[in-house]
Amino acid sequence: MFGEILLRASPSGDHDYGNLNSFRSAEEKKHTTVALVFKPNKFTRHVLNPGRALLERDGVIEDLRQKVQIKEKEADDLLQRNGYLAREARYQSEVVQHLNQKLAELEADRQEAREKIRSLQNRRAPAVPLAKTTLEPDRLRQASRLTRELNVSNKQLRSTVHQALTDAQNRLEQLRGAVGKLSRGEREAAGEAEELRSLYRKEVAERKSLYNKLLELQGNIRVFCRCRKSSASGSCLERADEQEVLVVQKGSRRKFHFDKVYPQSSTQEEVFAGALPLIASCVDGYNVCILAYGQTGSGKTFTMMGIKENPGVNVRSIRELLRLCAEKESVFFTLKISMLEIYNDGLNDLLTQSPGAALDLRVQGKSVTVPGLTRVQVQTEEDILDAMETGEKNRKIASTKMNIQSSRSHLVVLLQVDGEDQVSGLSSRGTLTLVDLAGSERISRTEAEGLRLVEAAAINKSLTALGQVFEALKRNSLHVPFRNSKLTLLLQPCLSGDAKCCVLVNVSPDLKDEAETLSSLQFGSSVRQVVLGRAPPNVVPTKNNKTAQ
Repeated sequence: MFGEILLRASPSGDHDYGNLNSFRSAEEKKHTTVALVFKPNKFTRHVLNPGRALLERDGVIEDLRQKVQIKEKEADDLLQRNGYLAREARYQSEVVQHLNQKLAELEADRQEAREKIRSLQNRRAPAVPLAKTTLEPDRLRQASRLTRELNVSNKQLRSTVHQALTDAQNRLEQLRGAVGKLSRGEREAAGEAEELRSLYRKEVAERKSLYNKLLELQGNIRVFCRCRKSSASGSCLERADEQEVLVVQKGSRRKFHFDKVYPQSSTQEEVFAGALPLIASCVDGYNVCILAYGQTGSGKTFTMMGIKENPGVNVRSIRELLRLCAEKESVFFTLKISMLEIYNDGLNDLLTQSPGAALDLRVQGKSVTVPGLTRVQVQTEEDILDAMETGEKNRKIASTKMNIQSSRSHLVVLLQVDGEDQVSGLSSRGTLTLVDLAGSERISRTEAEGLRLVEAAAINKSLTALGQVFEALKRNSLHVPFRNSKLTLLLQPCLSGDAKCCVLVNVSPDLKDEAETLSSLQFGSSVRQVVLGRAPPNVVPTKNNKTAQ
């Protein structure tokens, strides 16, 4: 066998041992097979062919080595697959865990849904017992979905409410800060308001003081002279200037001085302008009196009352009084009007609805009151004019030889003005007294008889008493005869230093009235010399007013 192998070697002399081994292996297998066929036993076979046994052993080793490599490769594949499976197992475990968690949540949602369904069923039909039913899966899933949506909505609502509460707290803090600022501003404003009130009171007091000083310098009793229009050819009066008037009598001239002399051409507006400053004093709490004096037919009633188209001092004074009250927005005013006449030294109420009742005067110190006198509260000019028209209709007038419509009584119009100042906290009370005196006349000229004679005597007596009062005031007498007549007693508050007074002396320029004109001018000149002193205002703090000082 070895010889055949050697003989089969390559001619080049190179030995291919690999092929040799291959050949050997094949031959060994062949002969081994033969040997196994012909050998009687194993021991005989190895002894007979030891080289073949080695070849067989090497072949077995090579086969085993290949198998080992295959197994190692399979083992590596198995290891890789094992790692993949391990990762897959971990992932599946996590999935299972997540699914278990979801399952638990679903079970909780299911339980909560059941509780809500049970609660809703109890509310819907509390009297009917609930039957044990098994919920279908679709309904359970729907309930679970609704429950989850409700939970989400609940969380969103809580978040919204929390945000709203946070915003509300922030706004509340801002409002607290704003309220604090407002409180400080209010305190500052209150302080400024109090300071302004103080300045206001001071300014009002100074204004009133200066105004009253001006009136005092001009005289507490101001006397004006007005000459009536006349169509007669001759005149006994000559106007020297605005404050002087001359009376021509038998070739001589007598001069009289007044605060203002109004000629025949003067208008109602010009006459009222002289008395206008006194009206403002009435609003400030002073008593003001305006009297018209003169002989019968000299134009007193026209000066005081006028006509509807051309009103006189009375209507214009009231109109101005209402205007001044309306201008003072911080002061609340209440106006009351009264009208009375002094006829034959008796008092008659002209506004009462039951005429005939006699009135009397009550005196307490310098205060004079008329108990039972009708006082009508008025608010507008129309109210006042209606009241005055009613009083004029009830007034006593008659025809005399000197005047067709002669006033047989003294007319007194009282307008009480009560004011409450909301800023200064003061209350004031002023009284405007408008007096249209009856005409002074000589009985010889009027040729009065009977009742007219009695009336004329009473008129002249009261006017004489008025002249005596002015004469006593001019001399500063200790006793002033106010009680000599009802007229002077009623006018005592206006003539005793507690009021500002204005006297309108009306005269006639006709030559036939020369004596009466001279008498009226002498009366006015005497009155102009009276000094009443400073009139005090009727101003007191308002009751229960904290701002009153």
